[in-house]
Amino acid sequence: MCGINGFNFKNDELIKKMSSLTFSRGPDYEGFFSSERFSFSHNRLSIIDPLQRSNQPFLEDELVLSFNGEIYNHKELRKKLEFKGYNFLTSSDTEVIIKLFKEYGIDSFRMLSGIFSIALYDKRKDYLYLIRDIVGIKPLYYLYDNLKKKFFFSSLIKPLLLNLESKEINNLSVLSYANFNRNDFAETFFKKIFKVIPGELIIFDNKNKILNKEHFLKYNFNYNYDQKSIKKNIENIFSNQFVSDVPVALSLSGGIDSNLIFSELIKSQNKFNCYSVFFSNSKKHSNDFLLASELCRSHNVDLTPVEVSPKDFINYSEKIVNIVEEPVGNSNSIANYILSKNVNEKVLLSGDGGDEIFTGYDKYKSIYILNLINKFNPFCNLNLRFKAKNLNRIFINNSKDMYLSFSEQNLFKRQKSVYKNFRYFEREDLDFIFNHSKKTFKNKLSNVMFHDLDTWIPNDILLRNDKIYAHSGIEVRVPFLDQQIIENYLMIDGYKKYGPFISYKHLISKHFREIKTKNKIKMGFNTPFASWLRNEIYDFAKNILSKEYYNSSNILDLKECENLLNLHKKKYFDPYLLWNLINIQIFLKEFKI
Repeated sequence: MCGINGFNFKNDELIKKMSSLTFSRGPDYEGFFSSERFSFSHNRLSIIDPLQRSNQPFLEDELVLSFNGEIYNHKELRKKLEFKGYNFLTSSDTEVIIKLFKEYGIDSFRMLSGIFSIALYDKRKDYLYLIRDIVGIKPLYYLYDNLKKKFFFSSLIKPLLLNLESKEINNLSVLSYANFNRNDFAETFFKKIFKVIPGELIIFDNKNKILNKEHFLKYNFNYNYDQKSIKKNIENIFSNQFVSDVPVALSLSGGIDSNLIFSELIKSQNKFNCYSVFFSNSKKHSNDFLLASELCRSHNVDLTPVEVSPKDFINYSEKIVNIVEEPVGNSNSIANYILSKNVNEKVLLSGDGGDEIFTGYDKYKSIYILNLINKFNPFCNLNLRFKAKNLNRIFINNSKDMYLSFSEQNLFKRQKSVYKNFRYFEREDLDFIFNHSKKTFKNKLSNVMFHDLDTWIPNDILLRNDKIYAHSGIEVRVPFLDQQIIENYLMIDGYKKYGPFISYKHLISKHFREIKTKNKIKMGFNTPFASWLRNEIYDFAKNILSKEYYNSSNILDLKECENLLNLHKKKYFDPYLLWNLINIQIFLKEFKI
């Protein structure tokens, strides 16, 4: 975990200002490179080869490298380069990246297995290369002032705001957020500031001031992966992700995903700590903690309990929006933040991604069952429409419509009444937000899962994880979202995913029988937030959704927001949307746009 910044001119004062805004991501060392043609800064969190020799920006001959992340196969790549005659001065993955580029050029990026955002400057060509890992685990942003021919990049948005002449809200991002609870567009909530999207390679020709973008890293799915080797394959992948020169810890729940990571850690680590969240006065929403406690006791592993209370929603909601730099529509962000303040290690392993790759959600099971029904439905190809949502789904015959039918836009009930200029996203809109999954395949279930991998995972789960934990100097690793796991198991046949009894996570349960855990129904909004919103945090929410807090009447109908809140106080109604509205209000005030 690190913070990287840069731009294509010399300004020592500016690069120091930008670096100060990413310092929390890498508090162990702050380094700079400056020339008349380019400036770099690097904030280092030392995990692999934590010695001074591996500090960044890393220079070798005509190359300058600033890189955030971890390369899990760096040892194998090092051996390959040593065979070709290269000598190494460090044991870091950083030196492997720069030497690999010297040997293979941009093709070297395809050889990397890991989580990364890379900025590499070739002084001889006067080219800057930016690339982000294929899943989008590490963030990277850029701003190009076409009139002044100035190019900026950073791990965060705030350093780029220093260079934006005027802040303007991106209404498409707001529309995406109102539909899906996140921004799925490449352009951020701030016009002119863009994400480097997952797998994208950006080449900036500094001599001619030309910006080229390419969808560079692509998935190579294995449709007939040998299931007999699944156990060994996953064990090897997990083992690679446990490699660290500093202690690692685990965010442990009662689910099968983090339990599987726990069982593999037991084999490879002499000692590690676990952390588990529970909610104040809410036994129903603290089952994960009880199961995690039982597991740790049985293996004599230390477990740190982390309590989340209603006061945390009141005290930290604004802070979290400031950290994430956009509205945070997922209430799990509060638990993420409180956990980040309790973790003592630099590396935290998480089970995120297991549900998305190995069918842990109700919606995936529903789609699988719908596919089975359609095989015996002679009218499935007719374009029939009914008022009943579930009946309509029987007649959906393409994955994009199925994705929309099960997306977050169907969890909200009153978007039209509270968001001005609101419209529902339709199938045609998805071509502007999909990245890897624009091309679809025969299997509707796998397609919908692929669409989630393209949108929900990088733009909600991974964004939230990276920025919140990085703010406390913690790197989060997500073994289930390893590229090889995705390529081997995402596209396999639905029957192989679920087995004869249509079981959640059948593949994991079948091949890791030693993992003992209770199957849990994925509830989505699985916190007591909805109940607290009617009681302990009602006044907090009422204040935020008011014109006195911030006048956002150009975007929201604040009177309708208040009506919605009062309706929920009387009876459970649309808490997803209320949290969504609270967060966009905070965002608009926090960043004054």
